[in-house]
Amino acid sequence: MVPTTSKPLRGVGSQASLKSAHRQTRPVVRSFDKRFARECASWVRAGGHGVLWDSPERARLVVPRFDRRDATDFGRWAILDLGKSTYGFARRGPLRGLVTTPVPRDALDVVRDRATRDSIHARPRRTISLDCRACGACCRDNEVVLTRVDRRRFKRANVAPPTIRRGGRVLLRLFKNGACTQLGAHNACGVYDARPDACRDFPPASECCLFAREEELGIIDGAPTA
Repeated sequence: MVPTTSKPLRGVGSQASLKSAHRQTRPVVRSFDKRFARECASWVRAGGHGVLWDSPERARLVVPRFDRRDATDFGRWAILDLGKSTYGFARRGPLRGLVTTPVPRDALDVVRDRATRDSIHARPRRTISLDCRACGACCRDNEVVLTRVDRRRFKRANVAPPTIRRGGRVLLRLFKNGACTQLGAHNACGVYDARPDACRDFPPASECCLFAREEELGIIDGAPTA
C-alpha cells in the first residue's frame, strides 16, 4: 500500500441547484492493474480518475489533488459517492502527490461500473451537455441535510419548506415517491434563492449526478453497465 497522509472531507451534501443548459467537462474513469501504477498516475494527472486494483477484491480510487475547501471538486464527489469521508495523499512512488482512498468492499462494483461506463471514452476528460431543468434527477430519492446556516437562510427569506428529524439531523422532507417537496413544475426549485448549501455545492456531471441520472432517468453517459 502506498503511504498516505489522511485528510477528512467536510461539507457532505446531496442535491444540486437547478441551472440552465450548459456544457461541463468531467473526468473519465479507467481501471488499472497494480502493475500499471505509472499509467494510472499519468491518466489521473491528465484529468481522469483511476481505479488501481491490488487484487480482485482490493482497489484504490485515485484522483487529482484538490483543495479541500473546494466543495464542488469532482474527485471529492467521487469519494463521497463511495460513502467515504476520508482520503489520503500518496507520499512516494508513481502516485506521489495524488489523492488516493481504498474502495470499500461493498463499493467495488460501483467503481467497476464507472470504468465500464467510461470504457468507450478515449481521453481522460470528457465534455457533456447538461440541462438541469430538463433533468431534476438529483432532487429525487435523496437526502438534503440542513445546517444552521441553511435554516437561518430560510428564515431570512421567509420560507419554511417541510422538514423531518432523523438521527439527530434535520432533513428536507420528501414525498412518498421520493421527490423533494420543493421540486415544482418543469423541475423548478420552490426555494431556489434560499436553497441549502448541499444543493448549491452539488456539481453537475459529478459521479453523484451521473448516478442519479442513471437511476432516475435511465440516462447513461457511456457504455451500459449491466
